[in-house]
Amino acid sequence: MRTSPLTYLSIFFSFLLFSCEDVIEVDLKTGEPKLVIDAEIQWQKGTDGSLQKIKLSRLTDYYNPTTPKVSDAIVEIQNSTGEIFSFHESNTPGEYICNNFIPNLNEAYTLTVETDNQIYMATENLIPVPEITKVTQESGKGISGEDISIAIFYQDPEDETNYYLTDFKTEHLYYREYILVNDDLQNGKEIEDSFSHEDLEPGNLVEITHRGISEQFYNYMYLILESTSGNPFATPPANIRGNIINKQNPDNYALGYFRLSEINHLTYTVMEEN
Repeated sequence: MRTSPLTYLSIFFSFLLFSCEDVIEVDLKTGEPKLVIDAEIQWQKGTDGSLQKIKLSRLTDYYNPTTPKVSDAIVEIQNSTGEIFSFHESNTPGEYICNNFIPNLNEAYTLTVETDNQIYMATENLIPVPEITKVTQESGKGISGEDISIAIFYQDPEDETNYYLTDFKTEHLYYREYILVNDDLQNGKEIEDSFSHEDLEPGNLVEITHRGISEQFYNYMYLILESTSGNPFATPPANIRGNIINKQNPDNYALGYFRLSEINHLTYTVMEEN
């Protein structure tokens, strides 16, 4: 392959411009430090679901290396019969714990967060999830044709509209990988969610969480996953609103989505192939 004199000239000027450039810090405008509420209530099959956690933080400017945590808030969840479950701040700032939560499938729950003289609220139902019936491992997957794939299978209930969110976590991923499913074309059928990665090898652990979710949360997550390749539960894009509203000032809403799910959770160890 030949290289023309014009190519050499272009390379020369590129090095010249690079050697003369200065580091420029852009004076980015600081946005409103909106409240971020990470409130996912998970009821793992086989447990009583009494221990739950909610995290509060605020958006910060681009150059700030740490996320501001929100302390001294009042955090409560109320069920449909009026019973209140209080969340108390732990030794970790911004982390609120409840030890006596009572989960009931399909029941409506209302979250209330009070901080800085503002009250934020959201209501959602606790959505059931079918059992994982099997987990399989296959090789020869992915673009390279050499990746290991891990798949879970579950039976979708007939004559129901259902929505699911599954995530896979391994040491090779900076963030979890999410799979969003609705049963429009799979109603009453066995559904497969699979994950593959070029670096998976025998002995690696794959942490899997499979949730039942509401239609509203499905739509929210669809927008989140379409708009970003980052962690969807950390700091959602500011233009995508969740279900958490400010009772006094609707324009000062919180970021995040209050959701409740029954879940299957398991850790799979990648096996040697025969």
